[in-house]
Amino acid sequence: MILSNLTSILTHLLHFVLRPFLLLVHMKRPPSIPPIKDPLLKVNASTLARKIRHGELSSRTVVEAYIERIKEVNPFLNAVVEERFDAAVNDAKICDAKLKTGKVTAATLEREKPLYGVPVTIKETCSLAGMSYTGGSLSRKGIKASEDGSAVEILKNAGAIPLCVTNTSEFCTGIHTMNYLHGATRNPYDTRKSPGGSSGGEGALLGAGASVLGIGSDVLGSIRIPSLFNGIFGHKPTPGIISSHGHLPNFGGSTIESMLVYGPMARYAEDLRLAMKVLASKCETSLLRLDDPVDVKTLRVFYLDNFDSFCGIRSTTTDIRQSIEQATRYFAGNGAIVEELSQEWVSSIFMFLMTCLGEVQLPELLLDPKYAQRNKTPLLEVVKALFGLSDYTLTLAYAQLMRKARGFIPQSKEKYYQELRADIRHRVNKLLGNDGVFICPAFSQPTDLPELIFLQTDSVVYSAFSNMMHLPSTYVPMGLNNDGLPIGFQVMAASHQDRLCLAVARELETVFGGWVPPPN
Repeated sequence: MILSNLTSILTHLLHFVLRPFLLLVHMKRPPSIPPIKDPLLKVNASTLARKIRHGELSSRTVVEAYIERIKEVNPFLNAVVEERFDAAVNDAKICDAKLKTGKVTAATLEREKPLYGVPVTIKETCSLAGMSYTGGSLSRKGIKASEDGSAVEILKNAGAIPLCVTNTSEFCTGIHTMNYLHGATRNPYDTRKSPGGSSGGEGALLGAGASVLGIGSDVLGSIRIPSLFNGIFGHKPTPGIISSHGHLPNFGGSTIESMLVYGPMARYAEDLRLAMKVLASKCETSLLRLDDPVDVKTLRVFYLDNFDSFCGIRSTTTDIRQSIEQATRYFAGNGAIVEELSQEWVSSIFMFLMTCLGEVQLPELLLDPKYAQRNKTPLLEVVKALFGLSDYTLTLAYAQLMRKARGFIPQSKEKYYQELRADIRHRVNKLLGNDGVFICPAFSQPTDLPELIFLQTDSVVYSAFSNMMHLPSTYVPMGLNNDGLPIGFQVMAASHQDRLCLAVARELETVFGGWVPPPN
C-alpha cells in the first residue's frame, strides 16, 4: 500500500517538473485537420440506415463519403492500421443491388438488419476476419484475424460494413494510443495532444467526422477516456451482455475479464442506443428494456465532481467540474432529485484498482520478437523503455511489472479489499436501483501531451469505478473548453439499467449540443 502511494507521488512530481519544459517544446501549434465539407458526414447512423433501406440514399454513396474523409484526415491522425476500402465499396454495391431488385425490403431490414449498408470502424484488437490483429506488438507483426470477434460478427449480421481497423495502445495497456508497430495516433482537436487509449484510433476517427459508428473495448476506461479526449459519445455496457470472444488480449476468466466489455462509440447519442440494441440482440433483452421510455425528470441524480484522495488520485480540472455543474443544475431545475454522493463510496477506489491489477491473469505479453518462447523481465524492460531501448512500450512493460508485483498490495490486505469491493458493488447497485444515475468525471482533465499522459495513469480510477462495480456507463460530451479541447463526464446506472445512461446522454445532447466538430 505504501509502495502504491509512493508510485503515485512520484508520477505527480515528474508531471510537475516536466510539464513546463514539454509545453515549451510543443509551443507551436500544427495545422488543423481539414474541415468537414460533405453534409452527409454530419448525419447520424440511425438516419443513414433508415434512408438506405428506404432507397433515399445509396449505401455506396455513404461508404465512399466516409472513405474519402478517412483518406483526408488520416495523414494528420494516423488512426488507421489497415483498411478494406475496395471490399467495403463492393459490400455497399451488393447492399444497393439487393434493395433495387427487391430481394430485401425496408420492413424486413429494420427488424433483422437495422444497420444495413452503414459503414463502421473497428478497434484493431476486436478481431475482424482477414484484417490486422496485432495488438500493436512487434511480436505479432503481420498476424491477421482468422475470424470475427463476437461484437464484429453481430454488427456484420446486422448489415454494417466495416471500413478499417484502428490503432490502439500496445495490448490495450495504455491511456495513450501508441505502439512501435503502427506508431502514435494524434488528436483531431489538437494533433499535439493524445487521443486517449486504448480505443484511441476509434476516438480520433469519430471526433474528426471520419466515422459514424465504431466498436471499442473497455476494461478500465478504454472507451470513455478516448470519448472524452475526442469529444464523442461512448458506452460501456453492463458486463455479460456482449461476449468478449475475439478480444486481444484474452484475460482468461480473471477478475479483469469480468470487467472487460465491447461497446459502441459514436458522435450522436441516438446511435449508441441503436448499436446497443444490435449488440445486445443475443442476450436476454428483457433485462435491458432498451425500448422502455425513460422520463429523465423522475430520475434520482447522484454526482461527484472529484474523487478526494491522499496522494493517490489527481483532482479534476475546473472545466470538467463546471460541465458536471451545468448538467446537475439542469436536472434539478427540471424536477429530478439531485444529491451529491458521499466520498466514502470512492475513498478506497485506488486500492481497489491496485488489487485488481494483482488479480490479472494474462498470457505472457513481453515475448521476445526474435525468440517467441523467450520472456523478458518487466522491471528491466521498464528501465529500457524509459530510454527508448525496449521493444515494448513503457505502458506495457509497466502493466506487466504491476501485475508481477500484484499492484504492490500486501497479500494480507488483498482479501480485505476484495471483500470491500464486493460490498460497495452491492450497495451502489442497491442505491441506484431502477431510477438512479451517477454522474462523475471520466478522467481528471481534458486531453494532454502524450509525454504527460502516462504520468496521469492514476486518473483511470474515475472511469475504472464503473468497471469494478460492474455498472454501465455512458460518456457524454459537453462542448469545448477555452483551449478548444473537448470536455464532459460519464453517467452510470445500476447493472442492466443501461437505458438510463443512454436516455440521460440523449437528453443532455439535446440541451447542450453533444459532439462539436474540431475547430479550424
